[in-house]
Amino acid sequence: MQLGKIPRIGRFTKRARVDTACQQHQVEFDATSTLHQADYPILPPSGGGAPASSSLRPFHPPRSEPPPAPRTCTHDVQNSKPDAKDLDTEADEVDSFEQHVDNLFAASDAQKRKGCKSTKFWDVKTIEFNGTIKHVKMSVKEAMKPPNRRKIVLRFNSALQPVGDEAGIVSGVMGMLGSDYTKFPICEKDWRKVRTRDKVYNEYVKEMFHFDEDSRGIIKRIIFKMLRRVWKETRNRLYHHCYDLELSLEENIENCPPEITADHWRWFLDYHNSEETREKCKKNAENRSNQLYTHTGGSKSLARLGEEESKRQGRRVSRGELYLLTHKRANVSYVHDAARAIGEKIETIEQCDESSKLLSQNDSLAQTLEKEHPGRVRGMGLGPTSSQFFERKETQRVLLELQAELTAKKLKKKAVEDEVAVEKTKRQAVEDKVVAEKTKRQVVEDEVAVGKVRMQAMESALICLLQG
Repeated sequence: MQLGKIPRIGRFTKRARVDTACQQHQVEFDATSTLHQADYPILPPSGGGAPASSSLRPFHPPRSEPPPAPRTCTHDVQNSKPDAKDLDTEADEVDSFEQHVDNLFAASDAQKRKGCKSTKFWDVKTIEFNGTIKHVKMSVKEAMKPPNRRKIVLRFNSALQPVGDEAGIVSGVMGMLGSDYTKFPICEKDWRKVRTRDKVYNEYVKEMFHFDEDSRGIIKRIIFKMLRRVWKETRNRLYHHCYDLELSLEENIENCPPEITADHWRWFLDYHNSEETREKCKKNAENRSNQLYTHTGGSKSLARLGEEESKRQGRRVSRGELYLLTHKRANVSYVHDAARAIGEKIETIEQCDESSKLLSQNDSLAQTLEKEHPGRVRGMGLGPTSSQFFERKETQRVLLELQAELTAKKLKKKAVEDEVAVEKTKRQAVEDKVVAEKTKRQVVEDEVAVGKVRMQAMESALICLLQG
């Protein structure tokens, strides 16, 4: 099918107000700023999203289809432990300290790229409609340009995460799709309630990229996580950039951004201005203020960094080694004292125990940082979850142990059977020897009997001769 044209995504703007003294300054918006967030925060791609020049224009998002009507959502938010307490999944959400640092790096990176009009080109493989595979250099803009009649061939690691330059293209495309609220409406509290996810996945993602879906749907879930992150950031930035605290709610509703329907905008402002949402935003901000980690990984995801480093060293690098790689500067010094304390402990553990380099719930990183967070695996990047990844690893380990135990039992049984067979052979040999002895004895006895008969015959003949 032919892809619909997706216009460039720019920044949000507000309608002009009569009182110019109270006007807000416009703020740039980078649609792909949160795509490369992972366990040790990874910066957003420098060229994987919309070109930097697009953020200098007013935001006029596309409207390829009428958005669905807003509907009420009664999604309950669960409370958890202090490190993730009272987090609303959509209200100024704070997922983890790594994501907070990612935002800081994204802002810094965007500031550095101001006025830069360079476009990032990625070395990828494409498969044409006739099955021909080509090596090309491609930008995100070219990847989304219809009609293309070709798909980008994706590469994945063992955890089914996109890797290589293809992952950069994926990141940029997800940034543009996720920030388009004509495809993902803003009038939902929870990403899981968005009804257009499968449609966008089938009509855009699968039409742009060539890959075989796995039976467990892991690749699809990773794609959805990337889209969810951008969609969430789009909604949050839309509110903070367009809502004027000096105006009344009704005045802000009248200042609806272009291309957003009035009913969606009203629902959106009512949701963000509710007492429940404000309280959750406040708690999330407090949690984020306690999250101080940073990294030197650049814009690549942990999956890409791990794959490249493993290829360079000719072996799979551990989570601990990846932590050291992303928390040291070019001069091999740590980024801060907290990173140094963690890094030195990781190095000590791996020097004392080589097995701690193997990925497990007791590897060097797990021993240093202790309990894993639900919903993600440290040092693995976006996608794998502790329940899925480690449970699968644990299941594989148990299966291997059972197979080894079964093999050992089979070998032991075979050894016993061989021993029994040897004993049977020995016994048979003894029995055969006994039979031979009996046969020999019988022959002797038969010879003795024959001798006796002959002697009796000779005696009889001698008596006859004497009597005659």
